[in-house]
Amino acid sequence: MFQVIIDSSVYGAEISLLAIGVTMVYGALGFPNFAHVEFATLGAYLALLLTSTINLGLIPAALAALVFAGLAGILADRLIFKRLRKATAIMLMIASFGLGIAIRELIRATWGTSPHFYPLELQRPLAVLGGSITPVQIGIVAAALACMLGFHLLLNRTKLGIAMRATADNPRLAEASGINTEKVISMVWFIGCGFAALGGVLIGLETQIQPNMGFAIIIPVFCAAIMGGIGNPYGAVLGAAIVAFTQNIGLSINWAPLASTL
Repeated sequence: MFQVIIDSSVYGAEISLLAIGVTMVYGALGFPNFAHVEFATLGAYLALLLTSTINLGLIPAALAALVFAGLAGILADRLIFKRLRKATAIMLMIASFGLGIAIRELIRATWGTSPHFYPLELQRPLAVLGGSITPVQIGIVAAALACMLGFHLLLNRTKLGIAMRATADNPRLAEASGINTEKVISMVWFIGCGFAALGGVLIGLETQIQPNMGFAIIIPVFCAAIMGGIGNPYGAVLGAAIVAFTQNIGLSINWAPLASTL
């Protein structure tokens, strides 16, 4: 049973970073950004590129990928979504679908379809209360917790965080109060896509890196954001935990006796 808790904690830590980004963009712009998960794939491949070409350490490579993906998010907003500020949510959602396909196919054309792996040494798992956890999994949970704590402090202790919350609550009132909402939106894209990139790196550390890795988790990520109350970053974390535990508990149950009785 403790193994289920470990696996759920690791998976929940991974998808919570993406769910936070989804709910941030929705809160600021009012549409579900289906391209968000592709920034996770982009971040995973950028970190792989930095580790394999210039032998950059994994942690610096992950941080650099976070920054590059955040800048790519700002660029996507400037080129696409800023031009559609007055469009309906459906139009914005369709545009995000197109952007997601473009990112995924660009990655496939650049790196191919074969899976890739980060250059990690074999690690001996640690036995904990009848379960096992690897040092990489411990690092995944620790990195996610650090990001969540930093995001909490950003929202509640900085002027940018106050401006972000004001923009999400009422953009027009925030702008009338002197807040540069376009600058705030750019920061929302940067932080959200940066978190997605880091989440992609963490997923790649535990599994593998391939072009469809972002699309493969689009349903659990959006389920986490919706279950936690779309637009609520704290709820997104809680929703990610619920989704992770539900999936892992379901997989741990032997359903064969039940199926045989039907």
